[in-house]
Amino acid sequence: MAADAPDALPTGPHRAGRDPLRLGLLAGSLLCLLLVGLAHPSVAAPPLGPAGWVPHLPDLPLGGWVVVALQVAGYALGAAALLRGLRVPSRLDIPWAAWALVGGLVLLTVPYGTADHTNYAAYGHILVEGGDPWVTTPQDFGPDRITSAVQPPWEDTPSVYGPVATGLMGLSALVGGELPRQVVWVWQVLVVAAWLLGRALLLRLTGDRESVDTWWTGNVLVLGAGVLGAHVDLLATTALVGALLATRVRGMPGALLAGALAGVAASTKITAGVVVLVLAWLYLRRDMEISSPEELRAADPHTSAKGVGSVTKGAAAGTVVAVVLAGLVVAVPLHLWAGPNVFGQLLTASDGVSYASPWRAAYTVLDLGVAEPSARAWVARASAVLCVVLAVVLWRRLPGTDNGPQRLLLVLVTAYALGAAYVLPWYALPMWAALAWWVADGGRAPRLLTALVVQGAVVAIGYVPGRVRIPEDMATVTLAWRMVVVPLVTAIVWLLVLRPGRLPGRGRRGSARG
Repeated sequence: MAADAPDALPTGPHRAGRDPLRLGLLAGSLLCLLLVGLAHPSVAAPPLGPAGWVPHLPDLPLGGWVVVALQVAGYALGAAALLRGLRVPSRLDIPWAAWALVGGLVLLTVPYGTADHTNYAAYGHILVEGGDPWVTTPQDFGPDRITSAVQPPWEDTPSVYGPVATGLMGLSALVGGELPRQVVWVWQVLVVAAWLLGRALLLRLTGDRESVDTWWTGNVLVLGAGVLGAHVDLLATTALVGALLATRVRGMPGALLAGALAGVAASTKITAGVVVLVLAWLYLRRDMEISSPEELRAADPHTSAKGVGSVTKGAAAGTVVAVVLAGLVVAVPLHLWAGPNVFGQLLTASDGVSYASPWRAAYTVLDLGVAEPSARAWVARASAVLCVVLAVVLWRRLPGTDNGPQRLLLVLVTAYALGAAYVLPWYALPMWAALAWWVADGGRAPRLLTALVVQGAVVAIGYVPGRVRIPEDMATVTLAWRMVVVPLVTAIVWLLVLRPGRLPGRGRRGSARG
């Protein structure tokens, strides 16, 4: 593919013209979601206080249900744009300048759909002030403008994020100063930059602008949950993609760079460490293909068949070891700096069960007969087993015959996004990046992609408006969707994946390109 001209128009099935309906749906989606970000404070966006030096537009005085309607419409229109693209071949053909403009508009809004950015600001503030954010909660640190802005349920929760993420939160606090909105805006700049950098990296990785803009840049489930929500998962996903692109660098330097970036990804959010498995698979396949018996015998005619196998396996294993060591060289010092409590918080967070997961019903039943910690532990184990089963089934049934890294990454992150007990819309960001890579490599599974889009939109709507403290009538409606509709749709997708037979779709044999 045209990796040296990443913004060139795609070829092959993407040669179709532009679809006005698809573009209109996407534009309407972006307009709705941007309007929500201008309504501050609201049921979706917690108060951040004075704007200070942050560039901003006047706050829109939108009522609670209007905000909810705009959020739902934004996600529904964006999902419809994705489904339209699957049904009617077309191209977005949106240039860099337009996406940069969208990023600039995002920076005129406040994050919403969550209150996570308030605790990001607090953890960074605690770090800059000499505290330990993995031990000290915003409430324990003492009241000031930034810690007082933290919303429930995070006031008494220490950081569960990796040292890279928390370090960037500290940078935001250092630059932003004493005003919460300034600190949050600096964080938004980092998130928007990561989103645009993710596009650039994916374009280099795939050479297919249409796939990248469909599943990453213009995907409302990335824009809404990740960019407008200003979530740390977007930074981790971009680092993951960077590690994959580093494999394009030849020889040991590429392996070391890929491993180092994998260490950065895992040190941002631990789940992004899955890229190490993909890198190992990629290098094993690549080295086994490059170190062919013919090439080795040409270099040394006296090499025996047994010797050829030993050299080939040794070269592949050596490259994988280099990747792992490079990752450890980055991750170990960072975690030593963070201290041992970072691991304790990860373990504490690992047994969460969200209302939006089908596992919540299992947890509720278990909680009637066993202690709560035991119920959570059993659900965590069962969900881990399901993730493994989903991964195995997806691996065997995805269309196409190639077992390349694109397929492996998609299988792993999709299994986690669907099967984990703790479900949040932004946890699926690696899956959308993986889809861009897989589709660009020729992957085709229309029904599976349709199911993932529908499930993703249903989950996103399940976390509308996003704040804990909302009017009772609104909470009744939104929690009903989150606790009934979302688990039901997710369970249906489980059944679609697990049912006997091949996942419908067509695929071509890809390559082991990294």
